[in-house]
Amino acid sequence: MRTLSRISWAGVVLGLLVLGACGKGAVFLTIEAVGPEGTLRIPDDVDKVKVRVTDEDGTNVLLEKEYSLTAEQRFPLTLGLEPGPETGERIHVEVTAFKEEQPVGDAAALVPITRQQEAAVTLRIVKS
Repeated sequence: MRTLSRISWAGVVLGLLVLGACGKGAVFLTIEAVGPEGTLRIPDDVDKVKVRVTDEDGTNVLLEKEYSLTAEQRFPLTLGLEPGPETGERIHVEVTAFKEEQPVGDAAALVPITRQQEAAVTLRIVKS
């Protein structure tokens, strides 16, 4: 299943995105988006996010996916990432927010990932 859903940390992860074959570990990615007036609104401020995951040095793209957002969704958005056979010890995760195909902002992080442990990472997109 390839969906992007809003959840609370106390809730159940609804979005699961697989980076190849399943492993036991995972990274739970939370995407926040803020501007000068607070949390950005979907779809008024942001109508799409693009998630790109590469290996540590950025040479091997493990995932590149765009998600259209609807009025039913709100920030923060949460996505689960599972390691695949080409996943090393770290992945580079980049998220870009768009409004009508124009970039609103982006955020990136180098994230450790193992097949034995789960980790939580928050990326904050800041609109200037």
